[in-house]
Amino acid sequence: MTDESEAPPTVGKVVGENLKAIRQSRRITQGALATQLLRAGLKWKRTHISDLESGRREAVDLGTLVVLSQALGVQLRDLLAGEGNVIITPRSDFPASWAQATRAELRAWLSAEDSNFTVMGSENVAAFLQHLKREGRSIPIEADLTFAKRYGIEVRDVVRAAEQIWDGSLTEERDRRVAALGDLPVGERQAKQGHITRQLTTALAKWMQVDAASTEA
Repeated sequence: MTDESEAPPTVGKVVGENLKAIRQSRRITQGALATQLLRAGLKWKRTHISDLESGRREAVDLGTLVVLSQALGVQLRDLLAGEGNVIITPRSDFPASWAQATRAELRAWLSAEDSNFTVMGSENVAAFLQHLKREGRSIPIEADLTFAKRYGIEVRDVVRAAEQIWDGSLTEERDRRVAALGDLPVGERQAKQGHITRQLTTALAKWMQVDAASTEA
C-alpha cells in the first residue's frame, strides 16, 4: 500500500482547495455557487461542492472545470494554483503507475487557451467540449492553439473552421499528412512538419479570412 502522507495530491484535491479559497474570497456560499452552476448547465448540489472542496473527489472532468471557472469568473489555470506535483491519473496502490505533472506545467498548458468565452447553458458547454473530444478521446489541438493565439481568435472557432475543411482539427490534419510521409530521420521529419504546418495555416487563414501575411514562416 502507498503512504498517503507522501503521495502527491490528485487533480480533484488541488482544484477543490483552490475552489474553496476562491469561493470564500468572493464571499459565495456553497449553496449559492451550486445555484450558479445549475444555471450554467452543471447539475451540482451543495454536497458535490463540499465533496470537491474537502478532497473526497479525486477527478474533475474538463466540462466541470470550464463551468467552475466561468461561474467564479476565473481562468482555468487559477483552479490549479500552487506548487508541487499533481497526480493526473486515477491513483492506485502502485506509485510507479501514476502519471504526474507539476502544477506549473498544467497551468502553462491551460494558459495556451483563453477561457474567456460565455457559457449560457448546458447546450453551450456541450458544443464547446465537442471540439475538444471525439468518440471519447481528446482531440489534439496544439497547432490550433498556436493559430488562435497568433490571430487573436477563439480556439473553438479555429477547430470548427478546420473541421469544415479537413474533417478534423488543424493539428489532426497536420499529423495525418506527416504520418503519410512514412519513416523519416528526425531532422527531416521536423522540417516536413514545419512546412506542412505553414501550408495548412495559410489555407486556414484564407478560409477564415484573416490576414495570412502575418503568418510566421
